[in-house]
Amino acid sequence: MRLYEGMFLFDNAFAHEWSAIDAEVRRLCERISAELLVCVKFDERRLAYELNKRKRGTYVLTYFNADPTRIVDLERDVQLSDSILRVLVLRPEEVTPEQIKELQERPADQPLLPSSDRERRYDDRDMGRDRDRRGPRHDHDRDRDHDRDRGRDRGRGDSFGDRPAPVTADEAPDRAAQND
Repeated sequence: MRLYEGMFLFDNAFAHEWSAIDAEVRRLCERISAELLVCVKFDERRLAYELNKRKRGTYVLTYFNADPTRIVDLERDVQLSDSILRVLVLRPEEVTPEQIKELQERPADQPLLPSSDRERRYDDRDMGRDRDRRGPRHDHDRDRDHDRDRGRDRGRGDSFGDRPAPVTADEAPDRAAQND
């Protein structure tokens, strides 16, 4: 048996009660004879795009020991479930037993936000005050003015700006007169 990390995305209509989510994850693990180590609520978020006409979902993080041949059965059971929208099962690379123990001790129904999200939520309130850490803002107006000076803005010349536009048969006599 190997250690796996599973991220389940539950439909919010089903995810109002933590006991229902926990029971569903345990049922799925029992069906594949897996030992469930951790089952914690990760976060409830707006989805990037609609899944089964749902705009929000609840993410649940799990760690479990299972036979590698049974993971396909777990994914099939998730596809048949009405309450779970998606699942991602991975072999964790850098999870220590201490980290799993820490997750087991925390309340399972309280959202577990990743450290980068916690920092980002506080930085959003700064409204640009962290500009010194990111470096100077790129000046797009300066680039547009530079392009206009090279003739790109008026449709004259090619993309290099140095060569004249190709001459059509109608313009040939006019150009010859201009060059004299």
